[in-house]
Amino acid sequence: MHVSPFVNPYAAPIAQPFSNAVVVKPQIVNQAPRELSLPRYVNYLADYSGCGFWRILWPEQFINAEGLGCSTSLTAMIFDPRWYTGVKSVKVQRQASNDQKEFIKHLKNIQHEYGFKIIYEVDDVVFREDIPDYNKFKFAFDNEEIRNNCIEIINMCDEVTVTCDYMRKLYQQRTGKQEITVIPNFVPYGWMGYQYNKQQIWNNYDKNKKRPRVLYTGSGAHYDVDNKNGGIDDFSHVLDVVRNTIDKYKWVFVGSFPPPLAQYVQSGQIEFHQWQSLNSYPSFIASLNAQVMIAPLQDNSFNNSKSDIKFIEACVLGLPCLVQDMETYKNAPADLKFKTGPELEQKLAAVLKNKAAYYKNVDAFRHIGSQRFLELKENIGCHLEVLNTPYGSPERKYLKRWNP
Repeated sequence: MHVSPFVNPYAAPIAQPFSNAVVVKPQIVNQAPRELSLPRYVNYLADYSGCGFWRILWPEQFINAEGLGCSTSLTAMIFDPRWYTGVKSVKVQRQASNDQKEFIKHLKNIQHEYGFKIIYEVDDVVFREDIPDYNKFKFAFDNEEIRNNCIEIINMCDEVTVTCDYMRKLYQQRTGKQEITVIPNFVPYGWMGYQYNKQQIWNNYDKNKKRPRVLYTGSGAHYDVDNKNGGIDDFSHVLDVVRNTIDKYKWVFVGSFPPPLAQYVQSGQIEFHQWQSLNSYPSFIASLNAQVMIAPLQDNSFNNSKSDIKFIEACVLGLPCLVQDMETYKNAPADLKFKTGPELEQKLAAVLKNKAAYYKNVDAFRHIGSQRFLELKENIGCHLEVLNTPYGSPERKYLKRWNP
Protein backbone atom coordinates (compact mmCIF):
# COMPACT_ATOMS: atom_id res chain seq x y z
CA MET A 1 0.00 0.00 0.00
CA HIS A 2 1.36 3.42 -0.92
CA VAL A 3 1.55 5.90 1.94
CA SER A 4 1.63 9.62 1.18
CA PRO A 5 4.65 11.41 2.66
CA PHE A 6 2.47 14.37 3.56
CA VAL A 7 1.00 15.01 6.96
CA ASN A 8 -2.08 17.13 7.37
CA PRO A 9 -0.79 20.22 9.17
CA TYR A 10 -4.32 21.20 10.16
CA ALA A 11 -5.28 17.93 11.84
CA ALA A 12 -5.35 17.43 15.60
CA PRO A 13 -2.66 15.15 17.03
CA ILE A 14 -3.57 11.48 16.98
CA ALA A 15 -4.00 10.01 20.46
CA GLN A 16 -1.62 7.13 21.16
CA PRO A 17 -2.94 4.00 22.89
CA PHE A 18 -1.64 3.02 26.32
CA SER A 19 -1.85 -0.36 27.99
CA ASN A 20 -3.32 1.20 31.13
CA ALA A 21 -5.82 3.39 29.35
CA VAL A 22 -9.14 3.91 31.11
CA VAL A 23 -12.21 3.40 29.01
CA VAL A 24 -14.72 6.19 29.53
CA LYS A 25 -18.31 5.80 28.44
CA PRO A 26 -19.09 8.60 25.98
CA GLN A 27 -21.79 11.09 26.84
CA ILE A 28 -24.52 11.82 24.34
CA VAL A 29 -24.38 15.50 23.40
CA ASN A 30 -26.82 17.34 21.17
CA GLN A 31 -24.30 18.56 18.60
CA ALA A 32 -24.64 19.55 14.98
CA PRO A 33 -23.09 17.17 12.44
CA ARG A 34 -19.38 17.89 11.88
CA GLU A 35 -19.88 18.93 8.26
CA LEU A 36 -22.19 21.74 9.34
CA SER A 37 -19.42 23.30 11.43
CA LEU A 38 -16.99 23.46 8.49
CA PRO A 39 -16.69 26.48 6.19
CA ARG A 40 -18.73 25.85 3.05
CA TYR A 41 -17.67 26.70 -0.49
CA VAL A 42 -19.59 26.53 -3.78
CA ASN A 43 -17.88 26.39 -7.19
CA TYR A 44 -19.48 26.81 -10.61
CA LEU A 45 -17.32 25.09 -13.22
CA ALA A 46 -16.81 26.03 -16.84
CA ASP A 47 -15.36 22.60 -17.65
CA TYR A 48 -14.65 19.18 -16.20
CA SER A 49 -11.37 18.80 -18.10
CA GLY A 50 -7.83 19.71 -17.07
CA CYS A 51 -8.53 23.32 -16.13
CA GLY A 52 -11.40 22.35 -13.86
CA PHE A 53 -9.24 19.84 -12.01
CA TRP A 54 -6.08 21.93 -11.69
CA ARG A 55 -7.88 25.03 -10.48
CA ILE A 56 -10.88 23.76 -8.52
CA LEU A 57 -11.58 20.02 -8.31
CA TRP A 58 -8.21 18.81 -7.01
CA PRO A 59 -8.01 21.53 -4.32
CA GLU A 60 -11.63 20.78 -3.46
CA GLN A 61 -10.92 17.07 -3.13
CA PHE A 62 -8.06 17.70 -0.71
CA ILE A 63 -10.00 20.29 1.31
CA ASN A 64 -12.93 17.91 1.72
CA ALA A 65 -10.84 14.80 2.41
CA GLU A 66 -8.76 16.57 5.07
CA GLY A 67 -11.80 18.11 6.72
CA LEU A 68 -10.64 21.65 6.03
CA GLY A 69 -13.99 22.66 4.57
CA CYS A 70 -17.06 21.44 2.74
CA SER A 71 -16.72 22.29 -0.96
CA THR A 72 -19.23 21.54 -3.72
CA SER A 73 -18.70 21.96 -7.47
CA LEU A 74 -21.41 21.95 -10.10
CA THR A 75 -22.40 23.47 -13.43
CA ALA A 76 -26.15 24.01 -12.92
CA MET A 77 -26.76 27.55 -11.70
CA ILE A 78 -28.76 27.49 -8.46
CA PHE A 79 -30.92 30.57 -7.94
CA ASP A 80 -32.63 29.48 -4.71
CA PRO A 81 -31.15 31.78 -2.04
CA ARG A 82 -31.47 29.09 0.63
CA TRP A 83 -28.69 27.14 -1.10
CA TYR A 84 -26.21 29.82 -0.02
CA THR A 85 -26.97 29.62 3.70
CA GLY A 86 -23.66 29.26 5.49
CA VAL A 87 -21.60 29.61 2.30
CA LYS A 88 -18.31 31.45 2.80
CA SER A 89 -17.39 31.89 -0.86
CA VAL A 90 -18.80 31.27 -4.34
CA LYS A 91 -16.23 30.70 -7.07
CA VAL A 92 -17.19 30.99 -10.75
CA GLN A 93 -14.84 29.64 -13.40
CA ARG A 94 -14.40 31.54 -16.66
CA GLN A 95 -18.05 32.62 -16.94
CA ALA A 96 -18.75 34.59 -20.15
CA SER A 97 -22.28 34.09 -21.53
CA ASN A 98 -25.32 36.33 -21.12
CA ASP A 99 -27.04 33.76 -18.90
CA GLN A 100 -23.97 33.47 -16.73
CA LYS A 101 -23.79 37.24 -16.42
CA GLU A 102 -27.41 37.37 -15.24
CA PHE A 103 -26.63 34.67 -12.70
CA ILE A 104 -23.73 36.67 -11.27
CA LYS A 105 -26.08 39.65 -10.97
CA HIS A 106 -28.43 37.44 -8.96
CA LEU A 107 -25.56 36.41 -6.68
CA LYS A 108 -24.71 40.06 -6.13
CA ASN A 109 -28.33 40.78 -5.16
CA ILE A 110 -28.31 38.14 -2.41
CA GLN A 111 -24.67 38.49 -1.40
CA HIS A 112 -25.26 41.02 1.36
CA GLU A 113 -27.92 38.90 3.04
CA TYR A 114 -25.91 35.67 2.98
CA GLY A 115 -22.43 37.09 3.46
CA PHE A 116 -20.43 35.13 0.89
CA LYS A 117 -17.67 36.50 -1.31
CA ILE A 118 -17.66 35.98 -5.08
CA ILE A 119 -14.44 34.84 -6.77
CA TYR A 120 -13.81 34.75 -10.52
CA GLU A 121 -11.36 32.00 -11.45
CA VAL A 122 -9.64 32.03 -14.84
CA ASP A 123 -6.48 30.28 -16.06
CA ASP A 124 -6.51 31.42 -19.67
CA VAL A 125 -6.75 34.68 -21.59
CA VAL A 126 -10.28 35.41 -22.79
CA PHE A 127 -9.50 38.61 -24.73
CA ARG A 128 -9.53 37.97 -28.47
CA GLU A 129 -6.87 40.59 -29.20
CA ASP A 130 -4.40 38.50 -27.18
CA ILE A 131 -5.31 35.07 -28.53
CA PRO A 132 -3.04 34.16 -31.48
CA ASP A 133 -4.68 33.38 -34.81
CA TYR A 134 -3.11 29.92 -34.96
CA ASN A 135 -5.01 28.86 -31.82
CA LYS A 136 -7.89 26.76 -33.16
CA PHE A 137 -10.06 27.55 -30.12
CA LYS A 138 -9.95 31.31 -30.62
CA PHE A 139 -13.44 31.26 -32.12
CA ALA A 140 -14.96 30.63 -28.67
CA PHE A 141 -13.96 34.14 -27.56
CA ASP A 142 -13.84 35.90 -30.91
CA ASN A 143 -16.76 38.27 -30.45
CA GLU A 144 -17.34 41.54 -28.65
CA GLU A 145 -20.28 40.32 -26.56
CA ILE A 146 -18.24 37.57 -24.90
CA ARG A 147 -15.40 39.98 -24.22
CA ASN A 148 -17.70 42.58 -22.67
CA ASN A 149 -19.50 39.96 -20.59
CA CYS A 150 -16.20 38.73 -19.15
CA ILE A 151 -15.16 42.23 -18.19
CA GLU A 152 -18.55 43.01 -16.63
CA ILE A 153 -18.66 39.74 -14.67
CA ILE A 154 -15.09 40.17 -13.44
CA ASN A 155 -15.88 43.62 -12.11
CA MET A 156 -18.92 42.31 -10.25
CA CYS A 157 -16.75 39.80 -8.37
CA ASP A 158 -14.87 40.55 -5.18
CA GLU A 159 -11.65 38.92 -6.32
CA VAL A 160 -10.13 37.25 -9.37
CA THR A 161 -7.67 34.35 -9.24
CA VAL A 162 -5.16 33.68 -12.04
CA THR A 163 -2.11 31.45 -12.51
CA CYS A 164 0.81 33.87 -12.85
CA ASP A 165 1.90 37.46 -12.35
CA TYR A 166 1.98 38.31 -16.07
CA MET A 167 -1.63 37.21 -16.36
CA ARG A 168 -2.56 39.26 -13.30
CA LYS A 169 -1.14 42.42 -14.87
CA LEU A 170 -2.78 41.68 -18.23
CA TYR A 171 -6.21 41.25 -16.64
CA GLN A 172 -5.77 44.40 -14.59
CA GLN A 173 -4.98 46.27 -17.80
CA ARG A 174 -7.82 44.77 -19.85
CA THR A 175 -10.57 44.93 -17.19
CA GLY A 176 -9.59 47.67 -14.78
CA LYS A 177 -10.04 45.19 -11.93
CA GLN A 178 -7.23 45.51 -9.39
CA GLU A 179 -8.22 42.80 -6.89
CA ILE A 180 -6.48 39.95 -8.71
CA THR A 181 -4.55 37.23 -6.91
CA VAL A 182 -2.03 34.70 -8.24
CA ILE A 183 -2.44 31.04 -7.28
CA PRO A 184 -0.04 28.88 -9.32
CA ASN A 185 -1.02 25.43 -10.49
CA PHE A 186 -0.05 22.92 -7.82
CA VAL A 187 0.43 19.24 -8.67
CA PRO A 188 -1.29 16.58 -6.55
CA TYR A 189 1.30 14.13 -5.27
CA GLY A 190 -1.33 11.39 -5.46
CA TRP A 191 -1.88 12.13 -9.16
CA MET A 192 1.67 12.45 -10.47
CA GLY A 193 4.22 12.86 -7.69
CA TYR A 194 4.58 9.19 -6.83
CA GLN A 195 5.50 8.33 -10.44
CA TYR A 196 9.04 9.58 -9.85
CA ASN A 197 11.60 6.76 -9.98
CA LYS A 198 15.20 7.93 -9.92
CA GLN A 199 16.69 4.50 -10.55
CA GLN A 200 14.43 3.98 -13.56
CA ILE A 201 15.47 7.37 -14.96
CA TRP A 202 19.14 6.39 -14.61
CA ASN A 203 18.49 3.03 -16.24
CA ASN A 204 16.64 4.69 -19.13
CA TYR A 205 19.52 7.10 -19.68
CA ASP A 206 21.91 4.16 -20.15
CA LYS A 207 19.45 2.16 -22.21
CA ASN A 208 18.74 4.99 -24.66
CA LYS A 209 22.17 6.60 -24.73
CA LYS A 210 22.69 5.87 -28.42
CA ARG A 211 19.40 7.51 -29.33
CA PRO A 212 17.90 9.53 -26.43
CA ARG A 213 14.14 10.00 -26.29
CA VAL A 214 12.92 13.62 -26.46
CA LEU A 215 9.29 14.17 -25.42
CA TYR A 216 6.77 16.89 -26.24
CA THR A 217 3.19 16.82 -24.97
CA GLY A 218 0.56 19.29 -26.13
CA SER A 219 -2.78 19.79 -27.84
CA GLY A 220 -3.44 20.86 -31.41
CA ALA A 221 -4.07 24.41 -30.18
CA HIS A 222 -0.30 24.97 -30.36
CA TYR A 223 -0.15 24.37 -34.12
CA ASP A 224 -1.40 26.42 -37.08
CA VAL A 225 -3.46 23.46 -38.31
CA ASP A 226 -5.80 25.65 -40.38
CA ASN A 227 -2.99 27.82 -41.78
CA LYS A 228 -4.50 31.00 -40.38
CA ASN A 229 -1.12 32.41 -39.41
CA GLY A 230 1.08 31.44 -42.34
CA GLY A 231 2.37 28.35 -40.56
CA ILE A 232 3.82 30.34 -37.65
CA ASP A 233 2.88 28.75 -34.34
CA ASP A 234 4.33 27.53 -31.05
CA PHE A 235 6.48 24.88 -32.70
CA SER A 236 7.39 26.38 -36.07
CA HIS A 237 10.69 27.90 -34.89
CA VAL A 238 12.00 24.49 -33.74
CA LEU A 239 10.75 22.32 -36.61
CA ASP A 240 14.20 22.16 -38.16
CA VAL A 241 15.64 20.87 -34.89
CA VAL A 242 13.45 17.78 -35.24
CA ARG A 243 14.32 17.36 -38.92
CA ASN A 244 18.06 17.83 -38.29
CA THR A 245 18.15 15.31 -35.45
CA ILE A 246 15.58 12.77 -36.65
CA ASP A 247 18.19 9.99 -36.46
CA LYS A 248 20.11 11.32 -33.45
CA TYR A 249 17.08 11.45 -31.13
CA LYS A 250 13.85 9.50 -30.92
CA TRP A 251 11.26 12.27 -30.99
CA VAL A 252 8.05 11.43 -29.12
CA PHE A 253 4.85 13.48 -29.41
CA VAL A 254 1.75 13.01 -27.26
CA GLY A 255 -1.65 14.52 -27.99
CA SER A 256 -0.85 15.98 -31.39
CA PHE A 257 2.07 16.71 -33.69
CA PRO A 258 3.01 19.62 -36.01
CA PRO A 259 1.42 19.11 -39.45
CA PRO A 260 4.76 19.73 -41.26
CA LEU A 261 6.17 16.65 -39.49
CA ALA A 262 3.38 14.32 -40.63
CA GLN A 263 5.63 12.41 -43.03
CA TYR A 264 7.96 11.41 -40.17
CA VAL A 265 5.02 10.24 -38.06
CA GLN A 266 3.69 8.17 -40.95
CA SER A 267 7.09 6.60 -41.58
CA GLY A 268 7.55 5.77 -37.89
CA GLN A 269 10.62 7.97 -37.51
CA ILE A 270 8.65 10.03 -35.01
CA GLU A 271 6.75 8.21 -32.28
CA PHE A 272 3.23 9.54 -31.76
CA HIS A 273 0.65 8.73 -29.09
CA GLN A 274 -2.93 9.90 -28.75
CA TRP A 275 -3.94 12.07 -25.83
CA GLN A 276 -4.61 10.24 -22.58
CA SER A 277 -7.30 10.68 -19.97
CA LEU A 278 -6.33 12.91 -17.07
CA ASN A 279 -6.30 9.93 -14.77
CA SER A 280 -3.98 7.88 -17.01
CA TYR A 281 -1.72 10.72 -18.10
CA PRO A 282 0.99 10.60 -15.37
CA SER A 283 1.66 6.86 -15.56
CA PHE A 284 1.55 6.97 -19.35
CA ILE A 285 4.06 9.83 -19.59
CA ALA A 286 6.35 8.06 -17.13
CA SER A 287 6.09 4.84 -19.15
CA LEU A 288 7.47 6.55 -22.28
CA ASN A 289 10.94 6.47 -20.68
CA ALA A 290 11.97 9.87 -22.04
CA GLN A 291 15.32 11.43 -21.15
CA VAL A 292 14.26 15.02 -21.64
CA MET A 293 11.15 17.09 -22.35
CA ILE A 294 10.82 20.33 -24.31
CA ALA A 295 8.38 23.24 -24.07
CA PRO A 296 8.64 25.64 -27.04
CA LEU A 297 6.25 28.61 -27.34
CA GLN A 298 5.82 31.80 -29.31
CA ASP A 299 6.67 34.80 -27.15
CA ASN A 300 3.31 36.62 -27.04
CA SER A 301 0.93 37.93 -24.37
CA PHE A 302 -1.29 34.85 -24.57
CA ASN A 303 1.58 32.44 -23.93
CA ASN A 304 3.25 34.65 -21.34
CA SER A 305 -0.01 34.41 -19.39
CA LYS A 306 0.12 30.62 -19.38
CA SER A 307 0.88 28.50 -16.38
CA ASP A 308 4.20 26.65 -16.32
CA ILE A 309 2.44 23.25 -16.26
CA LYS A 310 4.70 21.52 -18.80
CA PHE A 311 7.80 22.55 -16.90
CA ILE A 312 6.38 21.58 -13.50
CA GLU A 313 5.15 18.21 -14.74
CA ALA A 314 8.65 17.46 -16.01
CA CYS A 315 10.08 18.54 -12.67
CA VAL A 316 7.72 16.30 -10.74
CA LEU A 317 8.78 13.34 -12.89
CA GLY A 318 12.45 14.25 -12.45
CA LEU A 319 13.03 14.87 -16.16
CA PRO A 320 15.15 17.78 -17.40
CA CYS A 321 13.03 20.13 -19.49
CA LEU A 322 14.25 22.65 -22.05
CA VAL A 323 11.88 25.61 -22.10
CA GLN A 324 11.31 28.76 -24.12
CA ASP A 325 13.15 31.74 -22.64
CA MET A 326 10.14 33.87 -21.71
CA GLU A 327 8.02 35.02 -18.78
CA THR A 328 6.08 31.74 -18.58
CA TYR A 329 9.19 29.81 -17.55
CA LYS A 330 10.98 32.51 -15.59
CA ASN A 331 11.61 30.10 -12.71
CA ALA A 332 13.31 27.45 -14.86
CA PRO A 333 17.11 27.01 -14.72
CA ALA A 334 18.75 29.61 -16.96
CA ASP A 335 21.05 27.12 -18.67
CA LEU A 336 18.06 25.09 -19.93
CA LYS A 337 16.24 27.97 -21.62
CA PHE A 338 16.37 28.63 -25.36
CA LYS A 339 15.16 31.31 -27.74
CA THR A 340 15.85 29.81 -31.17
CA GLY A 341 15.90 26.41 -32.82
CA PRO A 342 19.71 26.26 -33.06
CA GLU A 343 19.96 27.14 -29.37
CA LEU A 344 17.54 24.33 -28.49
CA GLU A 345 19.57 21.87 -30.56
CA GLN A 346 22.80 22.91 -28.85
CA LYS A 347 21.32 22.67 -25.36
CA LEU A 348 19.72 19.31 -26.06
CA ALA A 349 23.14 17.91 -26.90
CA ALA A 350 24.67 19.52 -23.82
CA VAL A 351 22.11 18.25 -21.30
CA LEU A 352 22.41 14.68 -22.59
CA LYS A 353 26.15 14.54 -23.12
CA ASN A 354 27.46 14.04 -19.60
CA LYS A 355 26.02 11.34 -17.34
CA ALA A 356 27.00 12.98 -14.06
CA ALA A 357 25.57 16.35 -15.15
CA TYR A 358 22.37 14.64 -16.31
CA TYR A 359 21.96 12.94 -12.91
CA LYS A 360 22.47 16.31 -11.23
CA ASN A 361 19.72 17.84 -13.38
CA VAL A 362 17.37 14.99 -12.45
CA ASP A 363 17.83 15.80 -8.77
CA ALA A 364 17.50 19.55 -9.34
CA PHE A 365 14.30 19.24 -11.33
CA ARG A 366 12.70 16.85 -8.86
CA HIS A 367 13.54 19.29 -6.06
CA ILE A 368 11.72 22.08 -7.92
CA GLY A 369 8.74 19.81 -8.53
CA SER A 370 8.58 18.69 -4.90
CA GLN A 371 7.95 22.29 -3.84
CA ARG A 372 4.81 22.47 -5.97
CA PHE A 373 2.83 19.57 -4.51
CA LEU A 374 -0.75 20.60 -3.77
CA GLU A 375 -0.76 18.74 -0.45
CA LEU A 376 1.93 20.94 1.12
CA LYS A 377 0.42 23.28 3.70
CA GLU A 378 1.87 26.38 2.02
CA ASN A 379 0.27 25.39 -1.30
CA ILE A 380 -3.20 24.22 -0.27
CA GLY A 381 -2.99 27.17 2.10
CA CYS A 382 -3.05 29.55 -0.89
CA HIS A 383 -6.43 28.19 -1.93
CA LEU A 384 -7.78 28.32 1.62
CA GLU A 385 -6.64 31.91 2.14
CA VAL A 386 -8.51 33.06 -0.96
CA LEU A 387 -11.62 31.14 0.08
CA ASN A 388 -11.61 32.30 3.70
CA THR A 389 -10.24 35.84 3.72
CA PRO A 390 -10.95 39.08 1.83
CA TYR A 391 -8.55 40.42 -0.77
CA GLY A 392 -5.58 42.14 0.87
CA SER A 393 -6.20 40.59 4.28
CA PRO A 394 -3.18 40.61 6.63
CA GLU A 395 -4.12 37.02 7.53
CA ARG A 396 -2.80 35.88 4.17
CA LYS A 397 0.70 34.49 4.66
CA TYR A 398 1.09 31.75 2.05
CA LEU A 399 -0.11 33.94 -0.81
CA LYS A 400 2.65 36.48 -0.17
CA ARG A 401 5.16 34.28 -1.97
CA TRP A 402 3.24 34.59 -5.23
CA ASN A 403 1.78 38.06 -4.62
CA PRO A 404 4.62 40.20 -3.23
